[in-house]
Amino acid sequence: MSTKNTTILISGASIAGPTLAYWLKCSGFTPTVIERAPQLRAGGYPVDVRYEAKHVARLMGIWPPLQQEKTSFSEISFVNERNERIGSINGQAMRQTFDLDVVEIMRGDLAKILYELTKDEVEYCFGDSIQAVSQDEEGVDVTFERGGSRRFDLVVGADGLHSIVRTLVFGDEAQFEHYFGYHFGVFTTDNYLGLDEACAQLYGVPGKQVVLRSTRGNQVLVAFFLFKQPTRLRYDYHDLAQHKQLLAEVFAGEGWEVPRLLEKMHTAPDLYFDAVSQMRMPRWSDGRAVLLGDAGYCPALLSGQGSTLAMMGAYVLAGELKVALGDHKLAFAQYEQVFRPIVSRVQKQAGASARFLVPATPLGLWVQTHLIPRLVPPLLVAIEHGRRLLPRSSSKPSRVKDYGNVLPPS
Repeated sequence: MSTKNTTILISGASIAGPTLAYWLKCSGFTPTVIERAPQLRAGGYPVDVRYEAKHVARLMGIWPPLQQEKTSFSEISFVNERNERIGSINGQAMRQTFDLDVVEIMRGDLAKILYELTKDEVEYCFGDSIQAVSQDEEGVDVTFERGGSRRFDLVVGADGLHSIVRTLVFGDEAQFEHYFGYHFGVFTTDNYLGLDEACAQLYGVPGKQVVLRSTRGNQVLVAFFLFKQPTRLRYDYHDLAQHKQLLAEVFAGEGWEVPRLLEKMHTAPDLYFDAVSQMRMPRWSDGRAVLLGDAGYCPALLSGQGSTLAMMGAYVLAGELKVALGDHKLAFAQYEQVFRPIVSRVQKQAGASARFLVPATPLGLWVQTHLIPRLVPPLLVAIEHGRRLLPRSSSKPSRVKDYGNVLPPS
């Protein structure tokens, strides 16, 4: 391979960044990953690895640990303020009927697996961030917040919804953000309720929803708060105390387990609070800088496909750089041509999720908790019956290119 554009700085050490670093290293490039957090971020919320991302995981040899760390639930249970079950949906039956072959895993666990896979071969710089970027025809000069600067051939923004690389290279994120009208907060705490991992509990009032999930052998409780907010809130993205205060104010006075959960939130170290938004950009690259994952095309939290797009996008971007022998102009153009149609379809499908999960009216809430649970079983039976009457189609062709990588020996 040509030595052209071999040094590549990746901002972000969550999902997209380490996945890209792995594939770049495999192809002879020299990636460096910088991460604002002082250490790998733990906790978070359950994320999905589905579609072609499963194949990427197999190619990377991380499919066995993903299987070991995966979470699962077989029932969605709607409860009222007295903790009485008022409806339920068989989640396992839905996955089987709609052929949703998904591995669900805590975001922190997936990030750890990717980091462990790459840490011995890739330089990681924790506790620092990019402060300035200056491009020229030959490379990129990067200035860091903690002082000093380094020169790289290329820079990749894999640093999430509030990407610093995107802001420095493309401008204010507000011009690219499509806000869906909801905010959310998620944190983990001890499973003081003794919930079983097989069942997710949902408690709602008009415009607000709380979801509880058990994980890690029923030792840890994942608390997910989602609420309707017509005007996007403005806050410091890095101020954890402010996030907790905002969430506590919105859910103050609500029933069920909400008061106890808010108490536990104040001591939770891993609260993640943000808007439910998409990033829609006319282009993902500018000169020697390119965006990956949520930084360039966040599909919105409730799509369930952010991590899937991150892993797929990383594989495609690294593959195109490999095929182009480091020619970033050719590789970045091909990356968009190959992957943008996939992203566009996912983003179009994401809008209805929040409206279903957070009904705005008492009638909508009744439909969610009483009517839909009654309609789902006969609907699944009808779909399955119809499928049996139709000829079996062959497996869907992959939507990502083959870059010559082979599966590791089992």
